[in-house]
Amino acid sequence: MDAGTEAPCETNPSTFSQFRIPSRPPRAWCCRLAVAIVSVVAGRDLQRRSWAEIPGDIIGVVVGRLPCAEDRARLRSVCQAWRSAAARLHRPPPPLPLLVLSNLTFSGFCPDGAMTETRRIPMPVGLAAAGDVRCVGSCEGWLAVVQQKKARYLGDSACFLVNHFSRQVVSLPPPFVSTHLVDVYCRSLPIINGSGVVECTIHAAQYVMSFCKVILSSPPDSGSMYTVAAISVHRNGAKLALWRPGMTSWCICYGGCISKFSDVAVYQGKFYILSKLTTNLFAFEITEDGHGIMVSRVERCVTELPQVKDSYGQRWNLVEWHGKLLLVVRYIGGSEGWHNICKVSVFVMDVSANPFIFTEISSLDGDCIFISPCSSMSFPTHHYDGIEDDLVYFIDGYLYPAKNAPPFDKFVYNMRDCALAPFAVDISDDNFRASDGRVMSPTWFFPSG
Repeated sequence: MDAGTEAPCETNPSTFSQFRIPSRPPRAWCCRLAVAIVSVVAGRDLQRRSWAEIPGDIIGVVVGRLPCAEDRARLRSVCQAWRSAAARLHRPPPPLPLLVLSNLTFSGFCPDGAMTETRRIPMPVGLAAAGDVRCVGSCEGWLAVVQQKKARYLGDSACFLVNHFSRQVVSLPPPFVSTHLVDVYCRSLPIINGSGVVECTIHAAQYVMSFCKVILSSPPDSGSMYTVAAISVHRNGAKLALWRPGMTSWCICYGGCISKFSDVAVYQGKFYILSKLTTNLFAFEITEDGHGIMVSRVERCVTELPQVKDSYGQRWNLVEWHGKLLLVVRYIGGSEGWHNICKVSVFVMDVSANPFIFTEISSLDGDCIFISPCSSMSFPTHHYDGIEDDLVYFIDGYLYPAKNAPPFDKFVYNMRDCALAPFAVDISDDNFRASDGRVMSPTWFFPSG
């Protein structure tokens, strides 16, 4: 049931008469109540009387104990009284993440670690009619969505930020633009502690981009100024594009440290790019002037990434966790695929030191990490019963895919015993491909409520 659709305000009050609110309701009590309410919502109670008779504090207890965003949406959609009760609550624990697949279908993460059946994400009417869209990033309740052109070499035609729940849409400048040369503003920045330069341009002449990952410094409805950073990979060339509300064009950055990027993250106001070409980390500082935001400094963070004996390659991801920046490394021995991973390490990075200091950790203190090509994040699983913590869930592409190999590796790593196991095996590879057969990267989506 869609969150925007209300059911008649009828139910059978006797369904809930066995429940009494203790001063501190135990989780088992909440689960029984949740099952009763969700059963009614699903239509299994055929005697329909007043839905609005359910006390608001019961609704509050249940919302805070429902781990899945879909169930919370169903609860809010029962009637206006329930929706109002849920809106009056203090912010409940975040619901479990969703995995956005090709053509904006999604699969939900379950408390037992499995994935639900795929469903279609409802989009605003204008975007739903656009067709040929893909998700390239997420930030709390927001998705970054691009519309593709029919010919791959033409890049993307439009880019939007969409709130999955409120259906609010923020239109970003199109990934291509043609402006007058008199408007061009350029800056060439030498790389501190490194070689080469980074060229940055606002109001560039016509260019073509195809976004593969979009990150936000904060969600658009947070009340603070936010910055959007997008990585474009088009014809094997990578660019970093920056935007802030009020700008009519992207600030486009290119250089050797960007051309072979491995991952990008925003941390403490800086954008960090890992380069798989130089196995180095680069920090981008930004400033704002009359032209918009512009990169003011690029520094190569002089450091040596940790190595493991007998590994021929590594894959890196950057994740923020409790105010710290983590580096997640997969050491690969033999050939691609999770079966050939010889070690997975999680490091806390001390970015205040020069060079950076890496400290390996073996616990996430009740959290898990979810990694995908377009979005990676830590998640507090301790809010819910039955979810094991200290796990890292990977859904990521191969670096050198073999012929006829699946498009993405899907596995989970246990930080306590270093065990690897398959994950999301029920998700068909067809869910990672567009209708024309092109591979589309999955994106972990972390709803805010």
